[in-house]
Amino acid sequence: MFPRSLRLTAWLASTAAVLTLGACLDDDDVDEVASSLELDNGGLDTEDEAPMFGLEDDFAAADVERGAAYTDTMSEDSETVAMRAIEGALRARLVLVWGQLPPDRAPEESARDWSGRLRLNRGAIVVRRTIGFEEATDRVTPRTDRAEVAFASVTRPFADGLVLELIDPDPTSAEALTLTYERDAGGSHVLAVTDLLAGPVVREVDDDGNRIAATLVRDQDSCDHGFGRGRWRALRDGLGRLMGEIADEDGTPIGHLRGIWGERRNGEQAFFGKYIATDGSFRGIFAGHYREGEMHGRWLSRDGDTGRLDGGYRESAPGAEVGGGFLLRWSETSCAQDITEDTE
Repeated sequence: MFPRSLRLTAWLASTAAVLTLGACLDDDDVDEVASSLELDNGGLDTEDEAPMFGLEDDFAAADVERGAAYTDTMSEDSETVAMRAIEGALRARLVLVWGQLPPDRAPEESARDWSGRLRLNRGAIVVRRTIGFEEATDRVTPRTDRAEVAFASVTRPFADGLVLELIDPDPTSAEALTLTYERDAGGSHVLAVTDLLAGPVVREVDDDGNRIAATLVRDQDSCDHGFGRGRWRALRDGLGRLMGEIADEDGTPIGHLRGIWGERRNGEQAFFGKYIATDGSFRGIFAGHYREGEMHGRWLSRDGDTGRLDGGYRESAPGAEVGGGFLLRWSETSCAQDITEDTE
């Protein structure tokens, strides 16, 4: 389990749009989810689907912050390339998100300027993808230092973020590898990579709901692995639906997830989600348990156990206009040494 100080009990944004998740908020929907929870794998099948489950409007309403690929000249820097090639070097992918988590939609809420820099105490950083960046206010500054990324970012009320490649040429060093965020307007936060390997991390920035959240996976070419982000919406207390986007290690969308979560009659708190590729082909079922902001589970394919996943969630209040959220990482079993097994 994650240390209590790192639990994601307040992680990820609500949505202002009505998030129907393909079904109306009524007694029949609540009864359907409650009944499905008692079935093996939540009653989910292994059949192929239409792309996005045929629910394009619902996924648009979920309003998960969009990302865009970023071409970083530092990726081909000679020293960066040499570091990648070092035997035993740590290569990892990090999703780092900042903003109102959850958002404050009060009209008087002012924007927050997050502009600043991220610095690794050794090694190199390569920017792979931006999240939620808007042309008018957000950008990555041209790179001059392989261990530092400067950026401009303004949020209100949603979130911005980056997908980064981290390279540590000397992971056996006595000095811990750290990533430091320094804000131009003042203040800094230090993230230890050992903490990120143990699970997603969230840091409170102020009393207005602004937070920094991050999760990391090792970059291992031999295994499928990546991230997932989406909405975790309550239909009533202790029961709801989930939906979101599945991405590879660079944060590039490769599929979608749709499912249910809730407390079974025996008290077990379970979630089940069907994972399909962008063309609708079946990729697996994510099944596991959730409690106190944490989620742990297995990736099941038609052939059986394929991998593991862990992450954090924020449960919304019941109602059509409020949605919670989740952030997870997933990997094939053979490369999931950092991902906590689901033991419930």
